[in-house]
Amino acid sequence: MTTLSLSAVAAACAASLVEAKGHDDKSASCKEAANKAIAVLHDAKAVVGDRRKCSIAASFYDALVFGGLAKGYSANCLSVFRDAVKSGKPVKDWNPNRKGAKGAKGSAKTKGSKALADLFRPAFNHESGKSFQVLCAEIEARYQNDEFGNMYDGFVDYFKAQGDEIAE
Repeated sequence: MTTLSLSAVAAACAASLVEAKGHDDKSASCKEAANKAIAVLHDAKAVVGDRRKCSIAASFYDALVFGGLAKGYSANCLSVFRDAVKSGKPVKDWNPNRKGAKGAKGSAKTKGSKALADLFRPAFNHESGKSFQVLCAEIEARYQNDEFGNMYDGFVDYFKAQGDEIAE
């Protein structure tokens, strides 16, 4: 490569960073607008319920899905939105799974010192392993779709969907 072509590569790299900065600025502006809308809903004493029964929740969720976001991720955002409208506090992170989970009500804490394999084996063998295979395939697909930062977050999302409360 000549010095001229290396300079062109360096300029292209800089252009990519400039474009990324513009997207970051636009992202921050959009999130600020979302937080202003949340404050309006909170001040109006709006209650965001179940998306199958509440028009506010359905509107929020449907707009996310229509906008191209995955259903699972949209459901996670709905939970964050619901909590934000209730508390009136601005959302800092729309991905509730990003921080990692800490056990809370519904977490599978056991007394004693069972090995993880002893706890895991019944789930692995449930329905001759078929239900675990299906769960793993669903989590893997959503992970590949960038809905989760890691596989652990996929399991956290699964437990939340089953009604477990995971403190973060």
